Amino acid sequence: MSKVWDKIYESDSAFFGDEPSHFATLCLREMKTNNVKKLLELGAGQGRDSIFFASNGIQVAALDYSNAGIEIILNKTKKEKKGLQVNSKTFDIRNALPFPNNYFDAVYSHMFLNMKFSQDELNFIISEIRRVLKDGGFNFFSVRNNHDNFYRKGMEIEKGIYDINGFEIRFFTEKDIQDLLGGHFQLLWIKEMSEDPVTLYLICYKKNL
Repeated sequence: MSKVWDKIYESDSAFFGDEPSHFATLCLREMKTNNVKKLLELGAGQGRDSIFFASNGIQVAALDYSNAGIEIILNKTKKEKKGLQVNSKTFDIRNALPFPNNYFDAVYSHMFLNMKFSQDELNFIISEIRRVLKDGGFNFFSVRNNHDNFYRKGMEIEKGIYDINGFEIRFFTEKDIQDLLGGHFQLLWIKEMSEDPVTLYLICYKKNL
């Protein structure tokens, strides 16, 4: 799958646009209110949200498994010339995160958990997020949900995962999210946002003390 994203990012250095996502702007308000200083972004893509957070004074570690995406983040960061604190690295999230316990104030991902991860892999990712978060730290993530126009369209290749025009996408119900986070996080808010044809849950959980 990384080769697919490499090809996409190499053909368009701003595939998702240069402006931050709506979700990032929403999360930044929460981060500022709660004095978030260190942030981990998973599935950073071409860095539009990573650079946005860093430009607002947050120290960002940006991980993605696309070499092309990480190269674009590095180049964009250099061009900004504002001393942005973005440490970007190619990484396969199915491995243990390369950070110590209780290190980050917040973890952020935008539509990343929709990728083709097995249930066991998702459980592992959430356990690693919990490990690297400080007590009381925030887990911000968005996922395509069961109200999305493409839900149950295309070919179902695994339970809940569909091949949509060559992209393998997992869709989430609210129960799926609750089951995944278990008793280790407290739900602060969940909002729904539609940008035709995509419908997302925008979610903020807090790590239990």
